[in-house]
Amino acid sequence: MGPWSHQELVALAHPWPVRWLFPPQPGDPRRTVNLFAGPGGWEQGLQVLDPDGWDVVGVELGWDAAATAVAAGHRRIVADVRTLSPIHPALRYVEGLTVSAPCQVWTPAGKREGHRDSNLDLLLDTFTLACEATFGHWHDSGECCDDGDCGICSDPEWDGYGGFTGPLISFDEARSLVPQMTDERIGLIAETLIWSLALTARYDNLRWLAMEQSSALPKVVLEAISDELQVADWCSAGYQVLDAADTGVASHRRRIYLVAGRHHYVNLQAMHPARPVPARTAAQALGWPEGIEVNTRGNRQTPGGNEWSADKTSPGITSKIRGWYWAHDKDRKFTVPEAALLVGMPTTYPWTGSRTSACQQLADIVIPSEAARVIGGAIFHQEWEQPVAAYLKATYSPESITIAAPAVPLSPSQRAAAATAVSSVSSMLPGLAEWSAAAAPAAGPSGRRR
Repeated sequence: MGPWSHQELVALAHPWPVRWLFPPQPGDPRRTVNLFAGPGGWEQGLQVLDPDGWDVVGVELGWDAAATAVAAGHRRIVADVRTLSPIHPALRYVEGLTVSAPCQVWTPAGKREGHRDSNLDLLLDTFTLACEATFGHWHDSGECCDDGDCGICSDPEWDGYGGFTGPLISFDEARSLVPQMTDERIGLIAETLIWSLALTARYDNLRWLAMEQSSALPKVVLEAISDELQVADWCSAGYQVLDAADTGVASHRRRIYLVAGRHHYVNLQAMHPARPVPARTAAQALGWPEGIEVNTRGNRQTPGGNEWSADKTSPGITSKIRGWYWAHDKDRKFTVPEAALLVGMPTTYPWTGSRTSACQQLADIVIPSEAARVIGGAIFHQEWEQPVAAYLKATYSPESITIAAPAVPLSPSQRAAAATAVSSVSSMLPGLAEWSAAAAPAAGPSGRRR
């Protein structure tokens, strides 16, 4: 620790863990930052791959989602991602980055504002600014033609060799175009580049990136992110749409995943099962009898219909599941644990907040089995199918179905004990103890994320 007291180290590291100021030792878990972290889907997926192999800290603005994650044993910094510095000294040895920026702006739920040409132009320009705030421009060897105005070749200490100029603008300046967008949530996807490029340019210890987003995200955005990473000398980047139902989850959820490797090639094909996985129906997952029809829109008649058969894999879960019910019994609605099963989450997961808030968190969460196959397969080239199959087998066990059913509710003490059994409890970061005590009695502001 040298001349530093522990209190000084805590202040220096805040809000990150103190140990992150120091180099990891051989065998230590991989340090990972999770942006727009939500209630813990990425972390649950990483634990499927290796329960002890990850040291993750998530940043999440939504109080309920953050409280859910903390109750499940994950760590959260409750803050707007944009208020934290991606070159904080505690991030020097971060190896991985996961990002799930809000997706509503790309879908009908957000009026597809992100698809407007004016918004896309501003976003692509923001990507360019992200590079200027981190790597700057490539300056060739030899003097340029700026007649002494160039800050590189006019520097008396310039050695004459080619290289990046270094940061030319601040991070706030890189985000300066975002307020001009019709919905500022569009610009949040730029944090993927700002953080990955900043960590690479400053410390160059970041090794991999995984981004999850709506399948409606325009290709031009994905290509632009990949191009900027390659400009920053990342080895490879690629993207693909995946459906959670293809690995045995009881609901469809099509999301696009962009993955990148700093010094190695990513393998998109490795994210697909070697052999087709049998479809799991909603009735099988929930222990329902055959023939149940689920009503999603009451008496409203729409072209897409308002009922679906539980004898098939469920359609994509949205926050509206809070109002779905059996077509022949309007009083039989989904319990929160049943909704959790449909997205491959344990029935004992400690959702915090109202029923509406819990359903929103379920609609937003990164499905753990998807996180496992994306990071395990595409990035680390490791076998993920067996761990995912084992995880889903436990998730859809008869015991889980019994817990989820409305006729057999768990007492608060039973639910707390069960949650402890399935999650490793980790201490909260400095300052979060006070936040937890203040937030526990009542729900806080409802931050939204993907």
